[in-house]
Amino acid sequence: MYSLRWHASQESDELIFAVCDRYFSQLGRASKEIDSENRVGSETREKHRGAASSVAGWLQKVKGRTDLTREKIYPMFWEACHRGFLLLQPPPEHHLRKKLENSFALYKHPGEVTVVNVSGETAAQHVTSVAADQIVELIERVWKEKKEQYPNDPEKQAVHLGMGAGFATMLVARRLAFKIRSGAEVPPIVLHAISSGGFLPNEPHKSPSTYFSYFDPALMNVEFVALFSATVVSSSDYENQKANPAIRYSFERRDEIDIIVTSLASADHKHGLLGQYLTHLIDQRLLSKEALTKMHSAGWIGDVQFRPYSVAGPLPEDVCPVRAVTLFELDELVEIAKSRSNRYIVLVAGPCGECGKTKKNALRPLLANEKLRLWTHLIVDAKTAKELL
Repeated sequence: MYSLRWHASQESDELIFAVCDRYFSQLGRASKEIDSENRVGSETREKHRGAASSVAGWLQKVKGRTDLTREKIYPMFWEACHRGFLLLQPPPEHHLRKKLENSFALYKHPGEVTVVNVSGETAAQHVTSVAADQIVELIERVWKEKKEQYPNDPEKQAVHLGMGAGFATMLVARRLAFKIRSGAEVPPIVLHAISSGGFLPNEPHKSPSTYFSYFDPALMNVEFVALFSATVVSSSDYENQKANPAIRYSFERRDEIDIIVTSLASADHKHGLLGQYLTHLIDQRLLSKEALTKMHSAGWIGDVQFRPYSVAGPLPEDVCPVRAVTLFELDELVEIAKSRSNRYIVLVAGPCGECGKTKKNALRPLLANEKLRLWTHLIVDAKTAKELL
């Protein structure tokens, strides 16, 4: 017996997937008939309704589910999206990509640029989806190379992925975990947190150690290297903090990382984590407003993993009043990107996932200044690309 208060969430994965599969097959056949006979209007709509009716009839006859009517087919699509069965692949925008490459002489840079042809309130999510799909390709590339290099050593075949803090990277991690575990082969993965990123009690999801939970060890061969530390420390205490056993282990293993995933933030953006943290310190009267003014006066325009920079390059150490605990400094990321040593840095540069504001001001120096070209793969949305141009 099935409850009168039916909801699609009550159904099994197998049934939800079967409904989607059968519906799209039916709809595809109907669309071909419509195209060939040039039918429009009410007859087209009837064909679409017929696909749902056909699936409902199949469920009633084959599965014995007489309770599942045509009207109940549609809610199952929302449930399929919720469970990650239906993944849209946003289209690339090749013309804008070429214009960006020409405007910033990116053809001299050994990197790849992807402009995602999306805009509006869902653009941030779609940019992170494309980033995740690209990271899967890089993981497969690295894994193939390591299997050839270490055919008899499964431990050395593991692909090491460094995940930065922030909302964008969290969205990447969510899709990435699903894509990896749904693949034909699941590579061994070692996840490294490259910064702590957690300081707001109501926003733990922006810290890598929390979204590592998307990667379930029961479903894939995965190992974790967390970074349990304060988000930032005083500059004078930084080296002592790195010697802490809980932090030292992460630093000792950082050179194992094959792929680094990070985003960026604008200095003038209210959702930037570094700006939020400094404001938090000022509110708690642990930092003077003059310290923040000094950073802006020095040209602070953006940050990557809490490390601030201006259009000229990384800010001097004596300008920022605090020091982020992060595995890589900006100049180290630039060297990795230049080295072409089978290590990759994926920079996710879509709009803010919380308010939709673009990060063009912070992104521009990372394109224009070779001292800040700290990426090998850049993923950006069409609106940001147009604003840059």
